[in-house]
Amino acid sequence: MYPKQTLFQTIHAESDREYQRKMSRYHDMSYSNLILHKNENSQYQYFEINMPYLILYENVNPAANSSMYIELSESSIVDAHMDYKAFSSMGGLRLHSHDFYELTFVLSGELNMRIEDEYITYRPGECCLCNKNIHHVEVMDHNTEIVLFLLKEEYLRDLISANYYYDGDGNPHAIGSVFQRFFRENKKNSLYDAKVYTDFRLFNTSPQDQFFDVINRMVDEISGNHSGKSHMMKALFCRFIEMLEISNNYQTEVHWAKLSNDEQIVYKIANAYQNKLGLFSRSEIEELTGYNSDYVERIMKRSTGKTLSAYGKTFLLKKAADMLTDTDKKVGDICELLGYSNRNYFNKLFFKEYGMTPSEYRKS
Repeated sequence: MYPKQTLFQTIHAESDREYQRKMSRYHDMSYSNLILHKNENSQYQYFEINMPYLILYENVNPAANSSMYIELSESSIVDAHMDYKAFSSMGGLRLHSHDFYELTFVLSGELNMRIEDEYITYRPGECCLCNKNIHHVEVMDHNTEIVLFLLKEEYLRDLISANYYYDGDGNPHAIGSVFQRFFRENKKNSLYDAKVYTDFRLFNTSPQDQFFDVINRMVDEISGNHSGKSHMMKALFCRFIEMLEISNNYQTEVHWAKLSNDEQIVYKIANAYQNKLGLFSRSEIEELTGYNSDYVERIMKRSTGKTLSAYGKTFLLKKAADMLTDTDKKVGDICELLGYSNRNYFNKLFFKEYGMTPSEYRKS
């Protein structure tokens, strides 16, 4: 078994050796597959990945003013060694969310995370699973070494749909129960994923070496150029998830995040739109939230980057899209049902949101 740090550090040390793999290799963060979408109107950052999954490794030593960042995909490696000040300013230490699930595992040191409106500490061998809509940030202000697994929902569903582990009596058990909980909660509001995260707290330190072994096997596999890489990575992810769910290793607890006052207002509005046809008026917004509509407008802009009207329209257009696929209602009837009297205007809004007309969307 490799020592817990060897493979990540070896990848960085051997970055200039030509014999290595037939993979694209970059030392510039501009080649990162982690895509930041900037919205100057929002206080939050939003990230996407352009592939099914990514593995990130981060190691910081503020006292020595040093940091290491390695990003692994099946086709490329991005590694960067920079001073700690540059590393900390790169992310801006801003709360962010993303279009994937994030599993953060602490290799050494302690990790402080801000999750919505609270701070939580994780120690070596412990990890945190964040849902897509959770605003969070890793506060790496002392010696810390972590690995992050960024997993798109489609990849996760495929991963856990037909994979099982077997108990001592040979009985099969499905893996991924924590992810399934997230999936169920997210279905309750299609445009506002649940504000949930999961802690995995160690009962004892004995299984840590097993996790380091699996992580190193992942790194070895993903950074090679062997056939069957995708299948091997799926198998290793399944093994990792299974180990997390073994009850005598971890205490697992799903939490609803503590929301700031601003986020509570956004949540109320998002939840109310689930049963609303048409846009809320300003007076209805005030009755719903208990605040002046101008104040709510500022909160909405700060939290989502959208006006109240634009935010509401995203819900209406999603309802229109659902009705186009799930019912036989005519486009004109859907327009009227959602409070749009001008079909041409509705078509323009729909095209802007989905890149096609309602009729084209139904056919697709």
